[in-house]
Parts: sequence; C-alpha cells; structure tokens
Amino acid sequence: MEYAQEYSKKEKAVRILAGVFVGSVIYFLHTIWLIPIINDVVSRPHCFEWLGFNLADYFWYLVMVGVPLFAFTMSWILIPRGIAGILERRFPPKAVKVYRPTKVKTGFLAWLISAMHLLIPFVFLILAAWGYLQAAHFPTFNKQALDLNLCIKDSTH
Repeated sequence: MEYAQEYSKKEKAVRILAGVFVGSVIYFLHTIWLIPIINDVVSRPHCFEWLGFNLADYFWYLVMVGVPLFAFTMSWILIPRGIAGILERRFPPKAVKVYRPTKVKTGFLAWLISAMHLLIPFVFLILAAWGYLQAAHFPTFNKQALDLNLCIKDSTH
C-alpha cells in the first residue's frame, strides 16, 4: 500500500498558522466591512451605483450570476488537482503533499475523486450561466415606489 507524501512538522505549522492568519483577516474584514455593505445594499439597492450601473437595475444579476461566480473563484483551486489526478490515475497526485498519512487511491475511485474536483467548479460556472439567462425574467424594482430619502447620507454613521 502506497502512502502520499506528507508535510514535515515545520511545514504543517507554517501552513496552519498562515491559514489561521489569513482566515482571521478575512473574518475581520467580513464582519467589519462586508456585512454592513451587504445589509446597506439589500435595504436600499436603488441608492448604489457601481461603474455607472444602478444596483437596483442589476440586483438579480448580482445574486444569480455574482454569487455563483464568487463561489467559482473560491473553488477554482480544485481544477489542477483534479486534472493531475485523472492524468496520473491516482489520488492524491504525486506532487501533492498531505497533512496526515493518506493511502493513495488508484483506479476508478481515484478517477471519481478527481472528477469531483473538476465537477464542483464547473457546476458553479454552469449555475452562473443559467442565472444569467434567468435574471432577466425576475421582477424589477419599481423605482418610483422606492424612497429617495433613504439615499441621503446619515451623519450618525
């Protein structure tokens, strides 16, 4: 039985600490900056413009296309590992290190795992394409019914 190459203890520590640091920064930025922006846009989308486009006009495109594309950007790192697994007919591929003792899978199971690594990002791309086609059929915001007084900057924030 063949086992995949493992990270050394030092490599594990460095990678885990780097992951914790990056994750903490992302969490901090998410809670301090992104969540308030999302709440603001959802409560009054007609008040925001981005690159000259009013978000009320393109709200459904943001939801139906933007969210799957964002998920794709988070999952694209699976593609090289999936391709390498299919080409080498083993999983994990030879160039991939692991954190704990992992038996190398070969045959159909290796192909299936590698195919799943390729399928996940492409499902997000297909979902974004489908969302692009569907977003035009969703109801639009009635801009006359939206309160423009909400767009005035509040001095307390």
